[in-house]
Parts: sequence; structure tokens; C-alpha cells
Amino acid sequence: MRTLLFIVDGQKLSKSPKCDFSGISPGTSGYLMAKFRLGREWKGCRVAASFWCLGKEYPVIINSDGTCIIPGEALAWSNFKVSITGVDGDYKITTNKVLVEQEG
Repeated sequence: MRTLLFIVDGQKLSKSPKCDFSGISPGTSGYLMAKFRLGREWKGCRVAASFWCLGKEYPVIINSDGTCIIPGEALAWSNFKVSITGVDGDYKITTNKVLVEQEG
């Protein structure tokens, strides 16, 4: 299994400079995982990641350790985008979308 690392600072989502995002091939399923390092603004929130492919959204609940499996449907094309949303009662926080390129 391969893990892609993301950093969340407030509402800004970015790829971790400590993670190699190269060599990702489209068409995998159950292989790619995302891990999010969340800032304090996200504390207490139920957090979900949305993976976008060809304009369609594939949402997944993020585990308490900040991880989730990237849905295979989102990995079917040459790229996908990711964003996250957190909710705690009336409090809601969202991020920008980050593009992840796939080779092949």
C-alpha cells in the first residue's frame, strides 16, 4: 500500500514536500491511501475527504489517525483532485482542491 501525505493549514490543503507524488498509475483500487495532517481548526470535527475525477465527487470519511483509502473510481483517469470538509455541529470548515497527476 502507498500513502500520499497532505498538510492542512486552516483552509489550505497542500501536498507534503516530504512525500513523493511521482509514479502514480491510474486504475488501481484499494492500493492508494491518503493521510492528512490536520491543524487545530479541525479538532473535534468529523472529517471527510472528497476525491474528484472527471467532475464527479467520491467522498470518504477520514479515520481518527488522519487516513483513508482513495476510492478506485477516483483513480480511473490521468489525474484526480482532493479536498476535505469538517463538521462539528454548526461549525463547518472546507479546503481548496489539490490536483494529483497520474502517469500512464
